[in-house]
Amino acid sequence: MRSALRFGLVAVAALSLAACESGAVKTAAVTKVASTTSFGMCAGYCKTTLEITANEAVLTREAWGRGAASGLPTQRFNAALSAQEWDDIAAAAAAAKIDGLPERIGCPDCADGGAESLTIVGAKGTKTITFDHGAAVAEAQPLIERVRALRARMMPKEQ
Repeated sequence: MRSALRFGLVAVAALSLAACESGAVKTAAVTKVASTTSFGMCAGYCKTTLEITANEAVLTREAWGRGAASGLPTQRFNAALSAQEWDDIAAAAAAAKIDGLPERIGCPDCADGGAESLTIVGAKGTKTITFDHGAAVAEAQPLIERVRALRARMMPKEQ
């Protein structure tokens, strides 16, 4: 009886360890998350790109349009990420189910509604989806919400 109990405890411990390790491997496989927002009928800073890696987030703003707006300089903002923040983002990216989604969802930037994209780079390769700005994408919503919150935190406050 004792050896059966001991075997059972060892088996449970081994399965628990394997579950922890498989989760760690899965999130470690994510190396980068990127998101871009853009608006076609726009003057000024109309495109933002946020690239997130294990150590930092980089937000780049680009201008286009006519007149003075077209000459605005590209802006770049960096923010250090804590290990916990990256782990949370990488876990959300690993859990996102975008592989089966089409590259284009809905009608991004139709009727000047803006477009948003999400890119996950990992061991399996790179997958990008583009969708209406602000739209919900159920298969990746926790990741999209984290990325949007980080973008909002890094955006300069307009005067």
